[in-house]
Amino acid sequence: MKILGISGGMRNGSNDGMCIEALMGAKEMGAEVEFIQLQNLHIEHCTGCTACVQSVLDQTFQDIEVLLVDDGSPDRCPEMCDAWAKSDRRVRVIHRKNGGLSAARNTGIETARGRYIVFVDSDDFLEPDTIRRAVAEQERTGAELVIFNLVYANDRGERWPTPDFTIFQDEILDEDGVWARYFALENQKIYYTVAWNKLYTAKLFADGLRFPEGKRYEDQFMLPHILHRCQNIACLGYQGYRYVQRADSIMAQGPASHYLDRPEYLLEWCGYFTEKGDYLRAEGLLNDAIKNLAEKDGFDLTTAQQRTRYRQACHDCSTAYGNLSRRTGRESMLLRAGLLRLGLPLYRIFLKHKT
Repeated sequence: MKILGISGGMRNGSNDGMCIEALMGAKEMGAEVEFIQLQNLHIEHCTGCTACVQSVLDQTFQDIEVLLVDDGSPDRCPEMCDAWAKSDRRVRVIHRKNGGLSAARNTGIETARGRYIVFVDSDDFLEPDTIRRAVAEQERTGAELVIFNLVYANDRGERWPTPDFTIFQDEILDEDGVWARYFALENQKIYYTVAWNKLYTAKLFADGLRFPEGKRYEDQFMLPHILHRCQNIACLGYQGYRYVQRADSIMAQGPASHYLDRPEYLLEWCGYFTEKGDYLRAEGLLNDAIKNLAEKDGFDLTTAQQRTRYRQACHDCSTAYGNLSRRTGRESMLLRAGLLRLGLPLYRIFLKHKT
């Protein structure tokens, strides 16, 4: 049995920097654990990265291999990776051309030899017993995915009391159960959406599933594909992951609604729930995407590429309403699809007069 773990990158959406993959294995449980740490890293963050890598190496699940993927870092971080490899026989380094967080994660997935995959953001770190607990739960339940709990922390690693993640308890859910929990939450939705507080069975990626490259919020794009491949998801209340908040994280880059990636992943979720036959949920997500796109001034549309993306997203909203109309037989949805083809301003006028 093998375990693979992968760590995500800095939360600034940049493609500049370095990504690290860390892999580990444990003889006492007859397993090899592989961690892949992937990050867009600049030299000022190397201290945090060191703490992250050390938290992987210090796991009580000790027989490990750590694969560090250098995603074209422009500073001395690649040298630090090589130094880790020289100082610890469990560390291996891959140097690659810069391609961004998802590309580096995908390199890790394709290189990894383990049975499990875990992503750990380079800003963050694991509690010492996290992986042992996650592996034990997977072996006990046979779940394709294990989610371990998290806690927010400052850049010194000190825990924050809010959001309160102590609401999560040990339980086994199926795909629909996860979504029911997700939509009932407010500030704790991140427990289910992010890639890095999870132990994946590598077979989830065996059919070629990969992270979308060149996207923000790649975890949201990925989530439906992961859950759809799972019969059972083991959820843990144990807070094994410290999610470190920094001033330059993606949370400090402005609202999610200012990026086209948000309506794009909402449209993908709409299609996913349409296929599942949950038309009410699908329409709700579609209307959320339309509302987001209607706030046109919030997007950066200064380039032809961005303007094309915006127009495509608006067109996809019309297509989505057309699909829902065919599935449900509701002519009002077909009317909405036609109005959306004529443009969002006209559609907004329709909504205003309708109410």
